[in-house]
Amino acid sequence: MKYRTNPRLLLVAATTLLLIAHASHAQSQGGDAAQNELSARDECLLESTKTAAPETTIGELRAQCDQIFSETVAAGAPEAPNKRMTPVQIRMFDDQVNYNRNFAISAFQPNYFIGTYSTDPNNEPFSDLPSSEDSLENEEAKFQVSIKAPLWRTMFGTDNDLIASYTSTSWWQVTGNSSAFRETNYQPELFLRHYGGPQFLGGRVVAADIGLNHQSNGRGETLSRSWNRVMGRLYLDYDSIAVGLRAWYRIPEDANSDDNPGMYKYYGYGDVMLAYAPNKNTYTAMVRPGTEKGGLELTWSYPFTKVFRVYAQYWNGYGESLIDYNAHIERVGIGIALNDWLQRR
Repeated sequence: MKYRTNPRLLLVAATTLLLIAHASHAQSQGGDAAQNELSARDECLLESTKTAAPETTIGELRAQCDQIFSETVAAGAPEAPNKRMTPVQIRMFDDQVNYNRNFAISAFQPNYFIGTYSTDPNNEPFSDLPSSEDSLENEEAKFQVSIKAPLWRTMFGTDNDLIASYTSTSWWQVTGNSSAFRETNYQPELFLRHYGGPQFLGGRVVAADIGLNHQSNGRGETLSRSWNRVMGRLYLDYDSIAVGLRAWYRIPEDANSDDNPGMYKYYGYGDVMLAYAPNKNTYTAMVRPGTEKGGLELTWSYPFTKVFRVYAQYWNGYGESLIDYNAHIERVGIGIALNDWLQRR
């Protein structure tokens, strides 16, 4: 893979992350582990009492938490009290708690809103449109909404859930003449998740997914971009580090209706994501190798309230959005997020 890099943008991104890492180093030496010393059962009971109906008995709460606990242990959470859960186990545990509530909708991918600057916006797809869209602004807002919900818990009494998810990512020309939404990618998905697994590549398998994924930009004619995939995911736990391995197979389309037949050159057949949460900071890196080109995304986030996190993102490569799948984009942005892939409490 080859990446063209603007030295000033890369210097700003690298310097910012180094300063953040240096400032937060002292926090990683202690303090956060104590917040995770409650056993999974104790934490579940505390959380459940906040949302339970007044008539719910302690016995009913305990039975509910025992079910959640057994499913979380399948993903590798410690059974004994006062054993620290890893960030990925915390994420799995929080999901199980949420799934037992009414209208169980929870975060899937990060939900964020950032202001960005791109050195090389891709004007080519809009060259035949009215002049108001001929020249794109370098400044742009980018935001993502990503949720999931269980459709069938513990299928047939097993450690398997059927889950539906929806993610939309938008690029908004806020400072342009018409403040248009340049691109929005819609991504519904249906997948089966199995919790737990063996040691693999030196880490513990905490979950594995297999399902169907559709992604499109909802446009027609020359701007239409879409594809359907069979997608598999594997999540590995290395204590403060989690690794997500994704692989996909594109469902073939008729050659006459295929809007983007060469996507494999830029998206390839999978990607690798690494998330590192040594303390309240979360760092991620995603590499997506195409067969000819590739894409790289780096992010950092840190909570500044109980609800919001400051969120920074750097992108370099191909395939940031469907409309730009065959165009090189370098972008840096900063804003706020509601969640990240991993986060310590």
